[in-house]
Amino acid sequence: MKSLTHLKYLSPSVRMRAVALATAIMLYGAVQPVPFFAASSSAANSSANGKPTAAKADTACSQQLELQSCDANSPVGADEDEILMWRLINRDRSDIACQEETRGKARPLQWDPRLAAIARQHSQEMAANRFFSHSGTDGSSPDARLSRAGIKWRATGENIAKFDDVPGAEAAFMNEPKFQPNHRGNILNPDYTHVGVGIARGESGILYITQEFAQLH
Repeated sequence: MKSLTHLKYLSPSVRMRAVALATAIMLYGAVQPVPFFAASSSAANSSANGKPTAAKADTACSQQLELQSCDANSPVGADEDEILMWRLINRDRSDIACQEETRGKARPLQWDPRLAAIARQHSQEMAANRFFSHSGTDGSSPDARLSRAGIKWRATGENIAKFDDVPGAEAAFMNEPKFQPNHRGNILNPDYTHVGVGIARGESGILYITQEFAQLH
């Protein structure tokens, strides 16, 4: 079973959820009410059913780029799958094939251990309780979890996936329409400056993956 979700939240009072069975994608994002920034943001949610296929050359960013070349800094306390996902995110942001979408302004995302801790806790919670949602068991939203941790953010977004492997999850995120507020849009958003990835393995061996994006103050 494979599932993906991405939820994007653009104002503290707006929430959107999309849950799909089998394979799904959900997005979440939030933007603090800062006038100069809010105007450049949008909110949406999406879901997709069916088995995801590998992203095509015109929709996925470069498979040929060396992952190591995308390193912005070295994650501390992350496992191999989390580091791989971080490198795949920065590979896609750095790909010349995506410059039309990023306007050439998407810099490699710095690894933030606080975001990673939040992402990891959410993935572990989903795996342990066998659910798949952006909302925590306590009803918390992704942006609320960041604020609760004392993180000062201007914008935040979250992608979650329930997938067999990390490369397949990232490919499914990127295998979406361009210029849309979807998973791909979260990954390529030039406004984000930091990211944390948390991965937990469920009882069946499936991976619960959370990507936590943020533009930090």
